[in-house]
Amino acid sequence: MATITLEYDGRNSAIKQLIAVLLTLGAKVLPADDAKAGQKQMVRESLTTAFDEMRAGKAKKDARNLFA
Repeated sequence: MATITLEYDGRNSAIKQLIAVLLTLGAKVLPADDAKAGQKQMVRESLTTAFDEMRAGKAKKDARNLFA
């Protein structure tokens, strides 16, 4: 599952129609609190995967020098 956040002009009828199409195709609208919780969950899963790969020796790049 992927999550996107949209900012748009609420008066734009084309965007409203596009969102309606996305909803008919199975997209969901989450309240702001759920969106933040979803983002936290995605970050948690990403970090868990990264650490699991690092511990298993599957990590290919060393990020220690990125912020030096």
